[in-house]
Amino acid sequence: MQKFVVALALVALLSRAQGASMTVEASDWSPRVTGGAQALLGQYPSAVIIETPYIPQNCMGTIVNRQHVLTAAYCVMNPTTFVMINPFWLRVIAGDVNIVPVSVRREVRNVIRSYVHPNYNRLTDGNNLAVLRVDVPYPEFHNTIEPALLNQRILADNTQCLFAGWGATQDQATAVVRPNQFVITQPILGTAACNAANVHNNRVQQTMICAGALAASQAAVCRGNVGGGLYCNGRLTGVLAFGTGCGVANRPGVYMDVRQYVQWIETQFTRTDNPPPGWTPPQPL
Repeated sequence: MQKFVVALALVALLSRAQGASMTVEASDWSPRVTGGAQALLGQYPSAVIIETPYIPQNCMGTIVNRQHVLTAAYCVMNPTTFVMINPFWLRVIAGDVNIVPVSVRREVRNVIRSYVHPNYNRLTDGNNLAVLRVDVPYPEFHNTIEPALLNQRILADNTQCLFAGWGATQDQATAVVRPNQFVITQPILGTAACNAANVHNNRVQQTMICAGALAASQAAVCRGNVGGGLYCNGRLTGVLAFGTGCGVANRPGVYMDVRQYVQWIETQFTRTDNPPPGWTPPQPL
């Protein structure tokens, strides 16, 4: 009889443990901030991670040709001294949808040039763009690495766009970044609505695009997504500049409008100068 009671107790404990395990697993896959669907290998072959020692969650970027990556100027500036950091400290991870484990398709590059838009304004985020040149060109034929096509058309409000990234799940400097790439839908919002006093209070300039939701949403950009690309109709349409509210109400993402910067972006591909570390963009009074 005693053995029977002990056996029943063991069964109860195992059942409880199994239930707890199922609860944790279900919670891990339930919708959460910066939710969405997990990306497939090669689904967004132009999306990359930019490793920088100055931003705990790192940044993102987009491959725009075999040797250049487009990102936000913020990602290559020292957040304390506000000067451009030495490109030596930057690395670009491409060809993978996971931070860990590492795929055999991963290609890691060092950055040898950083070209920040000459009129970047860290106070307003105006012209928040930079083009990075990597040390070794990406392979011309590669299943999971491919340059993005640049959008050159004006898009209507409510156009359904997509953002693929590795953002954190909380808006904190110590927040942990999800190791897998996720894709979220981000519809384009009207500039007037985004510039409302309780939203971005006139920070959204005519060279920017607002996308996401005004209401609280579990599909939203967050820390670690800055510099990442907004894809509309399959083309790179925006580069995330600010608005990484992790899904709280009235904090939609704001992107630099790639359409208005195509000429500047392509001009950087043939530059031969080497801006020195410590360069500071001019700031208005």
